[in-house]
Amino acid sequence: MLTVYDKNGYITSDNLLSAKLVILVNPTSEELTNIEKTIGCDAHVFTKQTSATEVSHFNVLPKCKIENARIFVSFNFDAGQTQVEDAIYPTIAIFNSQQLILVLQKKPAPILENQKAIAKLSVEDLLIKQLLYQNHCFNEELTKIKQQLDQLDHAARTTTKTKSLKEATDLTRTLVYFNHTMDDQASSIEALTDFLKKQHSANSIFIIDLLLSQRRITKKIKVYRDLLESINGLFSAMMDNHLNNLMKYLDSIALIISIPALISGIWGMNVGGLPGKDNEFGFLWVILFGAALAIISALLLRKKNYLK
Repeated sequence: MLTVYDKNGYITSDNLLSAKLVILVNPTSEELTNIEKTIGCDAHVFTKQTSATEVSHFNVLPKCKIENARIFVSFNFDAGQTQVEDAIYPTIAIFNSQQLILVLQKKPAPILENQKAIAKLSVEDLLIKQLLYQNHCFNEELTKIKQQLDQLDHAARTTTKTKSLKEATDLTRTLVYFNHTMDDQASSIEALTDFLKKQHSANSIFIIDLLLSQRRITKKIKVYRDLLESINGLFSAMMDNHLNNLMKYLDSIALIISIPALISGIWGMNVGGLPGKDNEFGFLWVILFGAALAIISALLLRKKNYLK
């Protein structure tokens, strides 16, 4: 979908090169080709516009009909996707002091659909507002992740069920993607904000908000990833503890069973002189003797907590 706003903030069908804001949401290959031809940019600019493995960068865009054009690639998050590699997607912004072209996979920041705001804010401010909105999307997902971490922390202390272990694995995958994405984007954000400060074209408060937002997200991700590692460690420790208790229990049971087995083995020898050989109650006395020793052994082991 292609949306074009002129310099006064109104939707128009005029030449794209004269528009203040151009937004392409989930564009078709034909729309991207049209944009490439219209602004005269490199044909490879949009080749990875849906890939989570794209890298964030801020560079001059050479051979472009937009004067002094620059390209900034950042990332947004779509909570509607089930796989994190599908949910993270790049946002491509091509801009100069007069024009902003955004290539997105979902709706832009609400303020970019407000015609009055578009007319009032500079191009650089509009770009910052979009970046703040993208960070907001990541923040919303991180809030959900924190709730999942709290649930997993409780589960790790009480259970080692497969479901909880799978949830921990999925969260690890998500946070790994988040961590690498934000580490990659941080340097590009710094380069962009340094450029905007030198140009004196963006609201300084917006710039500060963007820098703080980026740092907060990066810190959250690192903290949550460390928490998840500690939870995974707790899961491993609990599993080892359960295994140790099980082995201790099985070893104790084997010891208890071995006592009557030893006695019955001795009395089963085909040699003379065994007590009770000629007694009609000899078999019963051997059984009772072995059972009594087994019970005494079980009580002693239980007292020493070897059966728990």
